[in-house]
Amino acid sequence: MIVLTGLALLSACSKKDNSGPSSQIRIDSITASVNPVVAYDTSVITVYATGDNLQYGWVANHGKIKGSGITVKYSACQSCRGLNTITCRVFNETGEVSDTIMVRVTPWHSK
Repeated sequence: MIVLTGLALLSACSKKDNSGPSSQIRIDSITASVNPVVAYDTSVITVYATGDNLQYGWVANHGKIKGSGITVKYSACQSCRGLNTITCRVFNETGEVSDTIMVRVTPWHSK
């Protein structure tokens, strides 16, 4: 009887593991189709992530992001030359993760 009560208490107090594959979000990589990119040109930025019901948010410290979802277009003008940071936030109802990619913007030269 004491053994059964002890087993019942142990199972009632055990924590439920919600970290299974359906609740985990992971960013595997972020890639740029062109890097470095010449000012005024575009690069396609793609995030590869795993998880259920994922949503995406993108931000760049310089330049512009067009689009939404797993793939966006990044462009920057002449004044954004240098190494720029593009961050992707991947989230769902269980949490969020983010990662960055660095894209170098080089000067545009007229011919």
